[in-house]
Amino acid sequence: MGINSTGSESSTNFKINIKIKLASLWTSLMFLYIYADYFQLMTPGKLERMMNLQTPVGPTSPGILMIFSLILIIPALMIFLSIFLQPQLNKWLNIILAFVYACISVLIIVSSITDEWHTFYVMFNFAELVIFAIIISQAWKWPRGNNS
Repeated sequence: MGINSTGSESSTNFKINIKIKLASLWTSLMFLYIYADYFQLMTPGKLERMMNLQTPVGPTSPGILMIFSLILIIPALMIFLSIFLQPQLNKWLNIILAFVYACISVLIIVSSITDEWHTFYVMFNFAELVIFAIIISQAWKWPRGNNS
């Protein structure tokens, strides 16, 4: 909101820098990841499988935990990188990583769609796909001459 020439408040839609838009989209994704994984802890057998060192892709190992960590570290870093990287690298990194993570979301949807207890997880992944599509669209439209 701003103050117009008459001294009253006006609704002004300020132009938001593409870097801020991208960072906020990656931030939204991190919230979706956190809540989806938190709710998944409440599904039947999940805690028992965790206690028995079982993951969706096999036994828990230091290597598996490193892979899972990397999968979550990258989008967390994209919040920062979307603001601080130079435009050209920023654009392509956002497009490529959003596409890769969208593919992961599709795989999760396909593997979870028939499990009634994972309907919520499918919903979260569809929300993620929407955000990935927006990231790709915003980054793709990023003007070439824009040094923002």
